[in-house]
Amino acid sequence: MAFQLFPEIFGVPKRYSDKNFDNFKITDENKKVYEICKNWDGSNSITLTGKTGTGKTHLAIAMLKNFPKVEIDEIKFKNGLTNFETVKERCEKEFERTNDEYLKLYIENEAWRYRRAKCLFAPLVEVFTEINTAAMGGNKKDILEKYSKNFYDCICFDDLGVEKMTDAKSENLYYIIDSRYRSMLPTILTSNLTMQEISLSDMRIASRLAEMGLMLQFNGKDYRKK
Repeated sequence: MAFQLFPEIFGVPKRYSDKNFDNFKITDENKKVYEICKNWDGSNSITLTGKTGTGKTHLAIAMLKNFPKVEIDEIKFKNGLTNFETVKERCEKEFERTNDEYLKLYIENEAWRYRRAKCLFAPLVEVFTEINTAAMGGNKKDILEKYSKNFYDCICFDDLGVEKMTDAKSENLYYIIDSRYRSMLPTILTSNLTMQEISLSDMRIASRLAEMGLMLQFNGKDYRKK
C-alpha cells in the first residue's frame, strides 16, 4: 500500500469542491484532453482553452488535487544527523510505541523526504479586483508577488476572458505570467478564448504560455446548459 501526501488546495469554491478525475464525464470530444490532464505530472505549465461549460475548470481543479508532493531540502545538523534522519527517528520511536499503521506507511515510503504541495485556485476576476484594491492602498507589489513568486507550488488562474481586458489588467497579468515563466513555476490557466484571441489581446502573454508547457483546446457543447 502506497502512502500519499495530498496537496493543500486553497481557494476552490464550494460548488467545485468535489471535482476530480473520477467524476468527470468523458465523451468522445474530451477523452484526449482528459487523458493528458490526468497524466500531467506538474513539471511544466498547462493552458486549457475552449468554450464555456466544456469541463476546463473541473479538470484544472482535478489537476491541483493530483499535484505531486514536493521534495524538501536535506539539512545537516551539528550532531551529524539530517532533518530527514531526525524526522525518521521520531517516527520510528512513535511507531514502536503505538504500532500505528499510518506511521508504518509513512516510514516505508520515506515520506519524511517530502512535504504537501501548496496549490491555489484563483479566478482572474478576483485576482484583478484584489490588485486594484491593493493599488489604492499602496500594496500592489505585495499582491503581485503573492501570485508571481513561489508562495504556492502551483496556481490555477481561472477564466481568462470573462471580462474585458484593459491595458492595466493586461500589464498585471503579464507581470505575473512572466515572473512564473522565468522562475519555472507550474501554472494552470483556463480561458474561453482561443490562443489566437489571447495573442491578439497580448502577444507577450500568449508567447509565455506557449513556452511554459502544454496547450489544450476543449471542444464540445456547454454541459451546464445540457
